[in-house]
Amino acid sequence: MRVYVHQPEYLPWLGFFDKLARCDVYVVYDDAQYQHGGFHNRNRIRTSAGWEWLTVPIMHGHPQTLKDVKIHGAQWRVKQVNMIKTQYRKAPYFEEYYPLIEDALLFNHEMLIGLNLHLIRLIAGVLGIDVRMIRSSEFPYGGAEKNEKLVSMCKFMGADIYLSGSGGRDYIKEELFNQSGVCVHWHSYEHPSYRQVYGGFEPNLSVIDLLFNMGPESKEIILGGGRVEEKKLFSEVSMANPLMLPKGSLRAS
Repeated sequence: MRVYVHQPEYLPWLGFFDKLARCDVYVVYDDAQYQHGGFHNRNRIRTSAGWEWLTVPIMHGHPQTLKDVKIHGAQWRVKQVNMIKTQYRKAPYFEEYYPLIEDALLFNHEMLIGLNLHLIRLIAGVLGIDVRMIRSSEFPYGGAEKNEKLVSMCKFMGADIYLSGSGGRDYIKEELFNQSGVCVHWHSYEHPSYRQVYGGFEPNLSVIDLLFNMGPESKEIILGGGRVEEKKLFSEVSMANPLMLPKGSLRAS
């Protein structure tokens, strides 16, 4: 079983959905700390001038976990759906997908986590990505350090593979995962180009830009950018190649 652990972002980019399509279980890391200035409550869309933020206003607390972040006010909803309509109404597949996005944004979500998961599940369904999603706050896991927490999550889920983004190379300690029988697979993403409603190409936007422009081709385009570096556990490699075993570990037959 391959597990992917990530904090839920607002209208995520293509690389997120590529990883979602390549895992069996997505652990929604909702009891992680909310990060100001990140993508938890905002993302980018294409405009005639280049790109612009879509931002969900929140009630700030210091510190607070993602599951506790409350949305501030309701006026932003109409403003955002109107902005999306203005920028994408001429896109080839706007009429097909816009009503779904509009309904989700206008839904009376009190909490940011509810809105983000509503949109993630909606878009995953549109893309035909069938993956089990479970919130980290809903099951027990331990550890004081980041690697220990991730290993504990994998063990609880019964996973033998942890799917990590390339940024994880800065902190992932593979030996800790291997000791628990979990192999780390590394995911990288090279952003694909596609036709956009305005001239030129702007990468790293919300996935809705792809949906409105490319429609049923979206999933194939998303999967075209992802790569996974698969590794075996050290114990598996050692058994396949006895010369890699520590000196003195070979037994006489």
